[in-house]
Amino acid sequence: MMMMNRSHRIAVASSTFDVADARAYSASARKPSKSTPSSSPSASRAPNDEASTSTDRAKATASDAETSWSSATSRSARDLQSKAAHAAHKASKVAGEFTREVRARAAASGVDVNAIDEAAKEAARAARAAAREAARVAGAGNASAGGAGGAGGGASWTSPRGLAQIAMDAVKEEYRLAMMDPGDAAVERRRAAGWSDAPPEPYDGTTAVAVTAAPAPGVFGKLWGGVKQKLGLSKVITKVEGLKKTAPYAKTAELAEDLRERWETSDSPMVHRIQDFQESMFTETEQGEAYRVIRQRDPLFNMSDFMAEVKRDAPKVLGAYLRGDVDALRATNISKEMLERLSGQMNLWKQEGQFVDPRILDFSDVELMEVRMMENEPLVVLTFSCQQINCVRDKSGKIVEGAEDDIQSVHYLWAMQLTDKKFTTDDGREYTKPAWELRELVLRGMMSVAA
Repeated sequence: MMMMNRSHRIAVASSTFDVADARAYSASARKPSKSTPSSSPSASRAPNDEASTSTDRAKATASDAETSWSSATSRSARDLQSKAAHAAHKASKVAGEFTREVRARAAASGVDVNAIDEAAKEAARAARAAAREAARVAGAGNASAGGAGGAGGGASWTSPRGLAQIAMDAVKEEYRLAMMDPGDAAVERRRAAGWSDAPPEPYDGTTAVAVTAAPAPGVFGKLWGGVKQKLGLSKVITKVEGLKKTAPYAKTAELAEDLRERWETSDSPMVHRIQDFQESMFTETEQGEAYRVIRQRDPLFNMSDFMAEVKRDAPKVLGAYLRGDVDALRATNISKEMLERLSGQMNLWKQEGQFVDPRILDFSDVELMEVRMMENEPLVVLTFSCQQINCVRDKSGKIVEGAEDDIQSVHYLWAMQLTDKKFTTDDGREYTKPAWELRELVLRGMMSVAA
């Protein structure tokens, strides 16, 4: 209870209270006054001791105020402001009590109390100034928190207004992403999570080998070291390691290796069944291996966002292919092998003077077909369908195949592979970064859509 009352007295304080000022006033309080001589040496020492005690109490008050301020910063700004106002009144009251007590004792000894009175008044002024500064800082913190919350940039969760602002900002952000294209929204979420397509900064630091001292053992390490020393475990481990160099151990290792080779090369059907059972129980599947590699290279990978990006980019690739635009097709995330195959078909159309209708009327949802490994790289196979106009014209605009109203539902197989792709920065630096590339594009079939 006494500690609580004391904390209420000093509540909050600022570091602006200088302890050197208290020492200066303590020195001035020790000088005897010239206007009124002391009655006795013991009587003059008494008020000086009282002044020193008052100064020490002022310093203790400032120190406790600093401690209370550091602990109170974690509270809400509104509570700090009210407690700071209460602390100003308490600090003034405590300083007044010190002043009256010292003056009464000094007057009883028959000496001048001016020096002691000045020291006590200075302590009271310092306490009031510290309390006012704490109230000002608390009010500024509350105002800044409210302003940031109103702006929506850095609302604080320590107040109801800040929590409401954070919730409102989250709702606005989700609404903004919902109004965007799902593929663009997926990219925005990845960037918000820390993903960046910027090239890495070149390392220009030292390449010298840094030698550091071994870390000191902790409490558990010291206890374990004492146990090993008492039990002689180090000697036992040394002897066991020495057994590996003996002839019996070498013969046993050869026998074990021979048995393992016979087990792996056995033609017994029973052995094959046991091996298949072990592989099915403990061996990682191809799909699991593919997902593991994807997570290692791209920790922010999300299959739903990935399929949304494919649905956004697939019409661009198909449109460039049907138009015969090689440059636009090269600008997409397509592999070199796939670009050569599609370029060959587009060159054939140009040689024959044929033009395919590039319009895509509808695009279905993308479905996941399988995830597997191909050439030690993860491959994601997707499938989708789109409605296209089966109409091919020649140079003169005459229809040579299909019709203007021949709408076909075309089913595609779309395979994306995560590979290490080389990029070049504007200043000519080359760097490697994992990137998804279109590895396969297969037309699975076409079906006429009834008008």
